[in-house]
Amino acid sequence: MSRYLHTSIFVSDMPETIDFYTKRLGLKLLDGPNHFPGNADMAFVGADWNAYIELVYDLEEHPPYALGNRYEHLAVEVDGDLPALCERLRAEGVKILSGPKKSPGGTRWIAFVEDPNGIPVELLEPKSR
Repeated sequence: MSRYLHTSIFVSDMPETIDFYTKRLGLKLLDGPNHFPGNADMAFVGADWNAYIELVYDLEEHPPYALGNRYEHLAVEVDGDLPALCERLRAEGVKILSGPKKSPGGTRWIAFVEDPNGIPVELLEPKSR
């Protein structure tokens, strides 16, 4: 059976991006950063290898990155008190795009923050089972 593995994003600053996803959002650095001469530096962050984010710093010449008009956001489930996490992130200089507020169904907290590359990241409380 097929399964979802990862999302790959281009980053402008690998150390800053790793710091954001690991120290600020609590994901683990699963591997890297690995250097592939003439191609790219790559790192992988997530809770585990079942679903993760591939961070790519492209070493080839190209125009500056811009967000596409077909890209919406990444989503990360976070442990603990989401409103308190948002206050900590705000105090650390992370841009809060919206929330925290209750999800449209009213069952859990949701917020959106911006990563160092301008990518919106949805933060969600764990879903009740």
